[in-house]
Amino acid sequence: MLSLLLSLSLSATSWKVAVVDVSAADAIYEDVSRGLADEVVTALNGSGEFIASRVSENDLPEGGCRAGPCLEKVAKDTHADVVVLVDCVENGKKVDVSVLALSGRDGRPLGGKRYVVGKKAKKALTTFIAQLVKAMPKTPSAPDAGVSAPGTREGAR
Repeated sequence: MLSLLLSLSLSATSWKVAVVDVSAADAIYEDVSRGLADEVVTALNGSGEFIASRVSENDLPEGGCRAGPCLEKVAKDTHADVVVLVDCVENGKKVDVSVLALSGRDGRPLGGKRYVVGKKAKKALTTFIAQLVKAMPKTPSAPDAGVSAPGTREGAR
């Protein structure tokens, strides 16, 4: 009973985020990019503002999902307020990561950050999340056709 109450209180104050690994197959090993996308999920969940989950490759069209109608479908299918794209590239001995947040309702950019995997990655993700929190509307909007509006909190629907 207590866990149900905690779950309801968390969902009432958090935006839902779908994290999509959009790394090119020839740019980085799939396991590495998947792990980095999972780190983004962990950081978003740890903020207390978002409920994030990584969208599995099995839930994407063959060849991945990088832009346009495909991301709109991901947002609709997952009821995401925000879609975060994670693009990783191996560059010699380092890994460059780009994260971009898009509104789940209309695809407008909400924030982005680039960083190199290493000591400053955690700070870069913290900055990205703070930027995303600022970009989120404070008052809910009416959802369109089953897609939650960017400011709609999960429990407010």
